[in-house]
Amino acid sequence: MLPLLIKARLMGMGMAGWTAAAAPVPMPADTVSLVYTARAATPVPVPLFDENLRVQATVEIDHLGNSDAATTKKIRHLFRCRVTNRERPIARKSLLMLKDVAEMYEGKTIEFVSVYRVQRGESLTSPHRDGRAIDFRIRGEQLRTIRDYLWRKYTEVGIGWYPSEQFIHMDTRPTLHDTSWTFVNGANRYNPYWAELARRPAQPVTQARRPGA
Repeated sequence: MLPLLIKARLMGMGMAGWTAAAAPVPMPADTVSLVYTARAATPVPVPLFDENLRVQATVEIDHLGNSDAATTKKIRHLFRCRVTNRERPIARKSLLMLKDVAEMYEGKTIEFVSVYRVQRGESLTSPHRDGRAIDFRIRGEQLRTIRDYLWRKYTEVGIGWYPSEQFIHMDTRPTLHDTSWTFVNGANRYNPYWAELARRPAQPVTQARRPGA
């Protein structure tokens, strides 16, 4: 829910706008700022399904990757290490990306395979160990589309595609360079061609010349 102060100010500005509806003028800067603040404060429902424990849950994450105290606690428990049952806060940017995917596929359930991992054998440099990584899928949707969208939109991230296992890995890595890979035959193949294509600048559309022009 929006803070009452923001609601009141938006309502006041909205009423003022109705009286001047016949004169299409740009919105004042403070109105645009309030609208953006209100949007950022409005949480997005993220339907989740735990593939390991077969548990369903829905959490709400706002447009900055934040959630209220109760939801934050719920997220920590949902994404806990499945071997040790230990919990850890999940990186805000990772939750922001998760929210983005949920918004892009509104109404679809995000099935998570693994998030926080701290069991024996987990690499000391693994982003899963720091609560920065989420492995997930959305059944019935092309993973390639989700993969390319995340890689194109975000920086300081790791995006991995696991075509045989049918899931995507995404993590945030603020002190490292972007890393992309495809997991094939038990090994990561870094800098795959799909990553180059996804970030290639769009080519301008040119109109075909008419005959005789």
